[in-house]
Amino acid sequence: MKGYYLFAPVEPGNAGPESGVERKVRAQHKALNAYVNCELLILDPVRYTGSKSEKIIRRLPFTAAWRKWKYEGEFDDGDFLYIRQVYHDHSFVSYLKEIRKRNPKIKIIYEIPTYPFDTESKISVSTFSFAMKERLNRKKLAKYIDRIVTFYGQKEIFGIPCIDLINGYDFSTIELPERERTDTVNVISVALTAFWHGYDRFIKGLAEYYENGGNENIVYHYVGTVMPEHREYVKEHHLDEHVIFYGKMSGEPLKELMKRCFIGLDVLGGHRKDYPVSSSLKSREYFAYGIPMITSSPIDFLPKDSPYQFLVPYDDSPVDMKKMLEYYHGYYDGKDCNELAKKMREYGKEVCDMSITMKPVADWLDNNK
Repeated sequence: MKGYYLFAPVEPGNAGPESGVERKVRAQHKALNAYVNCELLILDPVRYTGSKSEKIIRRLPFTAAWRKWKYEGEFDDGDFLYIRQVYHDHSFVSYLKEIRKRNPKIKIIYEIPTYPFDTESKISVSTFSFAMKERLNRKKLAKYIDRIVTFYGQKEIFGIPCIDLINGYDFSTIELPERERTDTVNVISVALTAFWHGYDRFIKGLAEYYENGGNENIVYHYVGTVMPEHREYVKEHHLDEHVIFYGKMSGEPLKELMKRCFIGLDVLGGHRKDYPVSSSLKSREYFAYGIPMITSSPIDFLPKDSPYQFLVPYDDSPVDMKKMLEYYHGYYDGKDCNELAKKMREYGKEVCDMSITMKPVADWLDNNK
């Protein structure tokens, strides 16, 4: 059996060695390729000129809103095609139609990284036409796609049966660091930050804690893109010593920073996009590093009372730092932090190493030759 994994990043931030998305794609391909012969194709991210004519053309009903898709026979010899793509327009549907026409026997598996995704971005006057194109064209996908890969338990999406996975992580890419705790409570988040990450809840919780006489030293290491309102709030509430903005970071500098941190932030704003359970890639990375996490959306493979997650309310309330500190000290005090990390990592590896999480895709392909 021969196949292809096609990754079509929409934004430049989702491509390249510093991108968590591309690292995940490469890990998925590596795992899938261990079961079936699979070639990886990564397209260049979409880039726009920003001209007025381009903005108008992209919004017309039958034009390419994101990428101008053109099939040139790349998959004519393939038994299957695994696609990671998010947005749907007339150009993409025509592309799938041409693949099917040229190779009727090919099995097309389509990954939707987050679902539902309509709430990830707010519809405005400028984005309304894009939203309509998306919603009209995704109704046509069932003609060409055999299975959708999802991570949120759906049996069917857009009229297409699903292969339900949990997000995986290539644990072999990270060595568990030796750590030594200090009196400072170091907390970290790493993301292309969006409103639904809910990090404002943690920052507001810090402000309330110190305004009410809190005396433990909590330092929040905020890595990745910064929302301007977060930076402004930190400045207004004199939290500069407690919130450090790093910008984008990867490789050894990020590993060194992760080594200093003992608790991570997962999704704190899941209610803002109907995300009641977290299957985030970041939660898997925390497991690889062996650090527990704070989340409002319970991690999909953990029982709610798991010691590896501190659950905060599923709303906009500030994170209660006193309760967070009770959790933190209850987890670490009087214990070997490195043994705790090792135990947590092994638990995660048994459940969500990429070699395990991609096996249902390989099984489906094997059963549908």
